[in-house]
Amino acid sequence: MSPQVTFKSSEEKTPEAAGGQAAPRLCDTVAAPYTPSHGRAPRELPQRPVGLQDLGPAPALRVTGPDREKWLQGMQSNDLSAAPFGGAVAGLFLGGKGRLVAQGLLWRRPEEVIVTSERIDVLRPHLDKLLIMEDCELSELDGLRRLRWWPSSTPPRAPEPVTGSWQPLGFEMLLPEAEAQQLLEALRERPRPDQMEAWRIATGVPAWGAELTEETTPIEAGLDPLLSFSKGCYVGQEVVAMATYRGRVAWNLVRLEVDGEAPKSGALIDPARGARGKVTSSTQIGASGVFLGWVHKELIVPGSRVELEDGREATVLGLPYGSLPGAGVCA
Repeated sequence: MSPQVTFKSSEEKTPEAAGGQAAPRLCDTVAAPYTPSHGRAPRELPQRPVGLQDLGPAPALRVTGPDREKWLQGMQSNDLSAAPFGGAVAGLFLGGKGRLVAQGLLWRRPEEVIVTSERIDVLRPHLDKLLIMEDCELSELDGLRRLRWWPSSTPPRAPEPVTGSWQPLGFEMLLPEAEAQQLLEALRERPRPDQMEAWRIATGVPAWGAELTEETTPIEAGLDPLLSFSKGCYVGQEVVAMATYRGRVAWNLVRLEVDGEAPKSGALIDPARGARGKVTSSTQIGASGVFLGWVHKELIVPGSRVELEDGREATVLGLPYGSLPGAGVCA
């Protein structure tokens, strides 16, 4: 049986534009210093990537019709009405048990919403089952390309009309193929793949296939910045609320640091507890190994010391990017 979604009477309306707010423009983007939301940064940060990353053709779904926004509010975790027209919000699509189906960006436009995700092939049938009586239509969309601008300390010399959405790894854009190629031609600097991965790990941004799987729940993975607790019900919301307010999460993803060589992905963390604690991604920064991994809930306190499989002790730096401890988990 498909999960049922209900809307309170106060929410049965199409969300209005976010206070007339304009979508951010590429030509105004400037890098801000990294400040962790919880705990501290590594002793040394990797070199910040700079330049225009080509993320390739965008797997996308187009949602149209008068109920499109109300329906999507019930399908994913974030508040779509917070996005200005031309911008986007990042949301999580969950199953009825609160586990991840897909993570994506919802691009809000006056007559449509476009959903981009690396897991469109899984997300499309998931959403098809949940589109029942709402007055909206769901279709696949081709001809778009995703770009990500990793900003520097000065704004780029970019075309004025290009808008997008600030996300943890940079300024995300969704453009028709021809416009994307023009921008790639205009902005020639490209970030290095090794720098992008090192920055992702050091700042604590979870990635699908490394930290995130279909068995992951949002609170475990530190994805609480992608959760709205005020917009109303959505698929999986009851499980998320219980995990947040009752503290029913035993394991959490955290940022860690260890002297010497970075541990390999899959290496055990706190092995006395069994195989649940593992390194998910790691990078070498100077004389320190910086990595992401799973620890038991009482160890998310910044400064906690945890044993690694090779006998060394690592220090917990804090929760992932933008995450804060939930009620009943740990202060």
